[in-house]
Amino acid sequence: MVDFKPKAIRESQLERRQVELAVPALVKFASQKRGKQLRLLNEHETILLILALKKIPNPDKKPRRIPLPYSLYSENVEVCLFTKEDSSKVKQLLKSKDVTVKKVISLTKLRKNYQSFEAKRQLCSLYDVFICDDAIYHLLPKLLGKVFFSRKKFPIPVSLKKVNLKKEIDKVLNCSFMTLGHGSCSAIKVSHTGQSMEQAVENVVSAVSEITKIVPRGWNNIQSLNLKTSDSIALPLYTSLPEKSHFIEDSQPPAKRRKKET
Repeated sequence: MVDFKPKAIRESQLERRQVELAVPALVKFASQKRGKQLRLLNEHETILLILALKKIPNPDKKPRRIPLPYSLYSENVEVCLFTKEDSSKVKQLLKSKDVTVKKVISLTKLRKNYQSFEAKRQLCSLYDVFICDDAIYHLLPKLLGKVFFSRKKFPIPVSLKKVNLKKEIDKVLNCSFMTLGHGSCSAIKVSHTGQSMEQAVENVVSAVSEITKIVPRGWNNIQSLNLKTSDSIALPLYTSLPEKSHFIEDSQPPAKRRKKET
C-alpha cells in the first residue's frame, strides 16, 4: 500500500460528451438484450462507473459517500436495518424519529436465522438498500458473506444517535458509495436504465467530480474511467496518457561486442 503525500489536483479531465455518448449506448444495449424481461419485472439495469487507480491507497474501513443529483431509488424503496439492539427497541426509536424502514434485524437474529448461503442470498434479494448501526459495521462482512458484496448491497453504516436520523437516512438514499484500498479497481453505482438520459449523465459527471476529491492525488492517480452495465462491455470515458517520466531514454548507444582476437 502507498501512503500518498498531498499534491495539486488537476482540473477535470472528463469530457462530458463522452458520457453523453456512453449512456444511451448502454441503455440501448440493455433494452435489446434484457428489455422485455426487465419491463415484465418492472426492474432497471444498473449503470456502473468502473474506476481504475494507478496506485492503491491505504484501505478505508468504511465506505465513502458519493452524493448524486438524482437518487438511484424510487419513493417506494424498501430498506432493511441491521442493529445491535433488540429490534423492538429500535422500531420504537425509528417511530419517534419519523423514520420508516421495511425491516429491522438484530445481530442475534442475523446470526440465528441467516447462517446458510441460501438464506443470505434470499435476504439480499428482498430489499433495495441495507443500512446498519455503525457500531456493528465491522462485524457484518463475516456474518453476511460475499453475496452482499457481489451485488453491491453491503450495508451502509449510519449513526442511530443522530438527532435528525431521518435526514441522515435520506442522505444515504441520495448517495452512491465506494471503498478504497481493496484493489486497483472499483465499481460504483451511478445510474440505472430507468433514469432519463439527462439524469444519468448528470449523475455520472457529478460522481466523477466527487470521486476525484476522495481519491488521493485526484486525477493524478486515476488510470481510467469506464461505464458499463452488469453484462455489457466497458465504454471508455477517460484514460490517463503515459507521462514523460514513464519513458526511459537511453542516451548511450548499445555497447558493441568485442571482436574475438584470432
